[in-house]
Amino acid sequence: MATERFEKLSDDKKKRILIAAREEFARVPYEEASINQIIKNAGISRGSFYTYFEDKNDLLQYVFSEDEEDSRRFFRELVLENDGDFWKAITDWTVKVAGYLKQGTIQQRINILANTGIMKRAVVWTENDCSKKQEREKEQLDWLMEKLDLSLLDYRGSRERFEAIVKSAHMISGLAILNLIAYQNQDKEKILEEFHLKMNVLRFGADTRK
Repeated sequence: MATERFEKLSDDKKKRILIAAREEFARVPYEEASINQIIKNAGISRGSFYTYFEDKNDLLQYVFSEDEEDSRRFFRELVLENDGDFWKAITDWTVKVAGYLKQGTIQQRINILANTGIMKRAVVWTENDCSKKQEREKEQLDWLMEKLDLSLLDYRGSRERFEAIVKSAHMISGLAILNLIAYQNQDKEKILEEFHLKMNVLRFGADTRK
């Protein structure tokens, strides 16, 4: 991951480097992505690049982790805006993220996913950095348990059940976001109706006898 020297750069310079990286990873397949092109567009030297990152893979991993962190921060903002109502927050997050992705960045993100095989790489990164991922997930769950209105979640005092509810909701949300993006000609309301149905099943259960 990024070195301490990179983290100490100004926000403007870090942003410039990451924009250049995203543009290059979206432009060509990962194997053809050029560090020379990245440093040229970012306005830094090759020597500087290697004081910030080990290699191209290290940079891609940082880009991916930054996207994940932005997503976590945004979800926290929505939790607070909705006074701890998890169900309203996850609904707002789903609709707004899908909207943001359509506004100019979606094709770039799709290209990055296609060009880099990001999901396979993410599995390797997780295997190599399992402890840090677990720390991030624990910290997020701790925060949610503190800030959410737990009376709206049938977690029965079980952290494991709470975690399962949160992860399941995000999986349903992720699928809805993909559908909203991939099937732009399809009725948006129909996709959201299916999303709400799945969320209600998760929230209230499928067994009407209970």
